[in-house]
Amino acid sequence: MFLLFLLVGCGAAPEQEIARPASAEAIANGDVENGRKLFMGYAHFEHEGPPCMGCHSVGENGLLGGGAMGPDLTNVSNRRNDAEILGVLSNMGTDISPVMQPIYAIDPLTVEEQADLLVFMKSAVGQPESDKELLVLGISIVGFFGAVGVLGFVYRNRLRSVRRALVNKAQKELL
Repeated sequence: MFLLFLLVGCGAAPEQEIARPASAEAIANGDVENGRKLFMGYAHFEHEGPPCMGCHSVGENGLLGGGAMGPDLTNVSNRRNDAEILGVLSNMGTDISPVMQPIYAIDPLTVEEQADLLVFMKSAVGQPESDKELLVLGISIVGFFGAVGVLGFVYRNRLRSVRRALVNKAQKELL
């Protein structure tokens, strides 16, 4: 019975959708605003992959910029042509990202998502690249001292009250 359960329960793995690069027609119909939403994580990818903003930044998008793990993509379309960018986005080009490949092999981007991201990145050309490290550092320092101040205020009488209880107990034992 157990063997039968194992054999029946071990069906074929679900078929995984294979990504393909966006066509020229899809790029022409690309939506810049949807590309921005996908990049920032305001809209979800169809296959639930992580948003680009976790690792990359583009221009002045985002209050604190984007991630610092990947390169800044503000002027990427000046350095790479559409086919190279789509190759990275679809995991089917000569320039496959070794970091993005395993993530988006499981959760591939659709042709429309690739086109929207491409036109969004092309629209960002010429924007100043994001450099918000000092802002993040400043917020972190202010937050640290703010937390220390709040904890100091909340626990301001803690040491005295513990010490007072110990002193009172010791005095009672001596009498």
